[in-house]
Amino acid sequence: MPLTKLNFQPGLDTENTETGAEGRWIDGDKIRFRKGLPQKLGGWNKFSLDYYVGVGRALEQWFSLTGARYEALGTDRKVYVYASGDSQDITPIRLTANVVNAFTTTNTSANITISHSSHGAGVGDFVTLSSSSSSVGGIPAATLDAEYEILSITNADAYIISSNATATSTAGPTGNCTAIYQLNIGPDEQTFGYGWGAGTWSTSTWGTPRSTSNVTLDMRMWSINNWGEDLIITQKDGATYEWDTSGGMSGNRATPIANAPTNSTLSLVSTETRHVICMGTETSIGNTSTQDKMFIRWSDQEEYNQWTPNVTNSAGSQRIAGGSEIRCARPAKGTILVWTDTTMQSMSFIGPPFIFGFRQLGNDCGAVGLNSAIVIDDIAYWMSDGQFFRYAGAVQEIPCPVLNHVFDDINKVQYPQVYAAQNSNFSEVIWYYCSSSSSQCDKYVIYNYLENSWSFGTMNRSTYQDNGVELNPLATEYTANSTANTYIQINGLTQGRSLIYRMEDGVDADGSALSAYIQSGDGDLADGEEFMFINKIIPDFQNQTGNTLITLTTRDYPYGNTTVGETVAVSNTTGFINTRIRGRQSNIKIENTAIGDNWRFGTLRVNLRADGKR
Repeated sequence: MPLTKLNFQPGLDTENTETGAEGRWIDGDKIRFRKGLPQKLGGWNKFSLDYYVGVGRALEQWFSLTGARYEALGTDRKVYVYASGDSQDITPIRLTANVVNAFTTTNTSANITISHSSHGAGVGDFVTLSSSSSSVGGIPAATLDAEYEILSITNADAYIISSNATATSTAGPTGNCTAIYQLNIGPDEQTFGYGWGAGTWSTSTWGTPRSTSNVTLDMRMWSINNWGEDLIITQKDGATYEWDTSGGMSGNRATPIANAPTNSTLSLVSTETRHVICMGTETSIGNTSTQDKMFIRWSDQEEYNQWTPNVTNSAGSQRIAGGSEIRCARPAKGTILVWTDTTMQSMSFIGPPFIFGFRQLGNDCGAVGLNSAIVIDDIAYWMSDGQFFRYAGAVQEIPCPVLNHVFDDINKVQYPQVYAAQNSNFSEVIWYYCSSSSSQCDKYVIYNYLENSWSFGTMNRSTYQDNGVELNPLATEYTANSTANTYIQINGLTQGRSLIYRMEDGVDADGSALSAYIQSGDGDLADGEEFMFINKIIPDFQNQTGNTLITLTTRDYPYGNTTVGETVAVSNTTGFINTRIRGRQSNIKIENTAIGDNWRFGTLRVNLRADGKR
């Protein structure tokens, strides 16, 4: 018989059965589709050699007025700025206090009790002690002056830290110091709250522990936006801060914006009118108990310290309807798109007296989290509960042939972690999300919006920024059990670190092999009328380095057992391969496993001959 070409449509398809997906790809990892053909994803290498405390939740990059490149990273525990190889902690300061009779040591122990009335700190918070008046318990004053992670809370007036030196005697409370407390840390994941008021009243007997909860404790999130070369930073359900680039890197921390709301879900900058906008914010500025998850407030134009409306400014506010909370907002051409838990709305500048006008664009199409939507070329793409949507003048559901793969294995409690990103070089929207068994992002799904194809895989990424400022996209990876040293020593620092990677850089995973594969559905050999024998295959690859493995698997019937025919290694010098494979149906798997491997698959031609009907 003449050679038979095996043709496959671009994109993965998990909605069909393996036999129903004939001519389609049904599974893969670390692959994408470009011009209709599957290829291995690009690799990555460290962008910064520094490790950052906590899990990345917001990543921003920009140019200063002098042309210097900057990156900002917000984690559940700190906020950092990076520039030209220099990392700096810019986490806002919550409290600075002079503490008298601060230190108590125990002989042979590195733990130190700090006595400070109404310190307001929690376990895992960070405090920097300075200007210690004397040595305590044999620990020199210069050693006491350091940054610490708080190990435990004794009571409202005392807590315990761990020094990098061991006391040689029991002493204290004695010695004075200055204690500088950073902003309280937040949860690294979405959790349920337990305790009084967390469950439904009278559902069981008194004193029975509850295994479920109706109360969700939000994880720490950040909104980071540019105001020229400076930053506007909002802690989710917290205050809004500014970071002034002109203050330099060393010792320059983010500071609260005067007169701004002190409790907001998110903030952004209206790029056309230069208003700072806080959403899900306070109806009475400065009173955190008045936070309304559907209330929007904006500053005066070009003046983010002025939030009180009057006849001489354009500050204002508006409560929107359609949902119970604002979850996400993105600037677009001539408008700001706002997502609640159930609706999509627009916020557009209309001038005095109302300043901004609001219009509902869609219903039953809410976003799942703060970073679950992205706007590309004035088209919005977002993940909703069980669906993907886009907006280009009208809200449309995006047909998705891998919908079941994503939403049958997704941790809905961790929906707020979903992170939407753009890879403009490949016309892709990427959503990183948590699988059902994970509490941190470990999977992704890619939508090629120009070719309308989908792919998915596994990857630990919590934030992502497309190229533009940097030549490559940047992304953060979180390792929960990492105890790597950070750029500055923090005594008593517990585990959990993030790295920033330069994506689409090479073909390996930071020096390790980047394994990738793609597998097709079952295709009938000669329409499945009879058993066929494959005795030759002719592979077709592009941009191939190293070896690529091709595995042909057969079966006799859709529910029959699979038989691995052969696995053959193909290089860029392979012409054809003789095989001995028999069956009615066959699928193909393309994969690589070694350092330096790369491939783009074109077609596969096989030589078939009849081999009986049973």
